[in-house]
Amino acid sequence: MLWTVLPTQVAEGFANHILSLDPHSNERLQKLAGRRLRLTLKELGRPFTLGVTESGIVFSWIDDQQVDCHIITELAVLPELRDSANITRLIKADKLDIEGDPMLAQQLSKLFSELDIDWAEQLSRRIGDVPAQVLVNAYGRGRKRMQRFQQDSGQWVKDALTEEKRVIPARERFIQFQQDVQALRARLDKLERHLKEQRN
Repeated sequence: MLWTVLPTQVAEGFANHILSLDPHSNERLQKLAGRRLRLTLKELGRPFTLGVTESGIVFSWIDDQQVDCHIITELAVLPELRDSANITRLIKADKLDIEGDPMLAQQLSKLFSELDIDWAEQLSRRIGDVPAQVLVNAYGRGRKRMQRFQQDSGQWVKDALTEEKRVIPARERFIQFQQDVQALRARLDKLERHLKEQRN
């Protein structure tokens, strides 16, 4: 039992600490206070309950009281739940089962996705203004370099696949192919109509 209690308390404490860093979290918590969500992941087989209070969130593995929403799914499906357009598709594919309010999970995820934390201010409180500014600037430069690297490598892969290896067609060739197929379809339709008229 300790293997679930200790990590759960650590995760709960960390989540509530992160929420406390955003001054707008209290407002979002009050809107959801009293709401409860239960999540059963098929890989774990045990239900996990998340409750919201006015001061934070509470995690539990041993809660069997009534909840507002119960989600039964697999771990790999969880990221797809951010977009409400995926819910119907996942239910039809038997990858998701929801009992209760299906929007509650998205409202709870917004508690964290809409966090607006001034990380520079938090760092300066702990290590001082100058080191915090150095770290924030270094992070900003590193992030820009990573974005540029991703763009460059993505372009390189695209060029390699379209020009050198010719695994996938270039966009212009693909558009031309689509136009040729549409023109051929139109000619076939015209020919089919002509043949039907000759038979009659």
